[in-house]
Amino acid sequence: MTKKMLQGIAAGIMLTTLIFAYNFYFTNNFTVIKDQPDNVIGEVSEEDIEQYLKSHNLVAVDKLEYEELLNLKKVEKEEVEKNDEDGRQEEVVEDDSIKEVLFVVEPGTSSGTVGIMLEEEGLIDDRQQFENYLSDAGLETQIRAGEYYLSTGMSLEEIIENLT
Repeated sequence: MTKKMLQGIAAGIMLTTLIFAYNFYFTNNFTVIKDQPDNVIGEVSEEDIEQYLKSHNLVAVDKLEYEELLNLKKVEKEEVEKNDEDGRQEEVVEDDSIKEVLFVVEPGTSSGTVGIMLEEEGLIDDRQQFENYLSDAGLETQIRAGEYYLSTGMSLEEIIENLT
């Protein structure tokens, strides 16, 4: 910066300060923004509440009625759990059937993401166990991209053998 540039900047600052000072001391053109006092809060009527509930498809319920509904729901849940004990034994038999799943590994997918995907598909029970096995065997970077047909009855070792 040259000496003339600095003098120009200083002159601009001085001129701006003078204009603001004149405006502050010699004019009454101030716009004052008045806030509402803290103790004044907008009143909400029952009509406003009803309108809000209708517009959001909500319902207002008394506290006692709400507690009764919760208790009723809890009792129904307990009854369903008692009835499902027999049904769970049947479900276990059905879950033992082996199903084949098309598993796709995209290029650049990390071994952690593959573990999450395998767990979501129900092919493995524990993603952490999958990742630990890969790291122990040094195969974290060896997973190949592609499409694989994996079945739910496969062991962890068989799944990793197919993917690497």
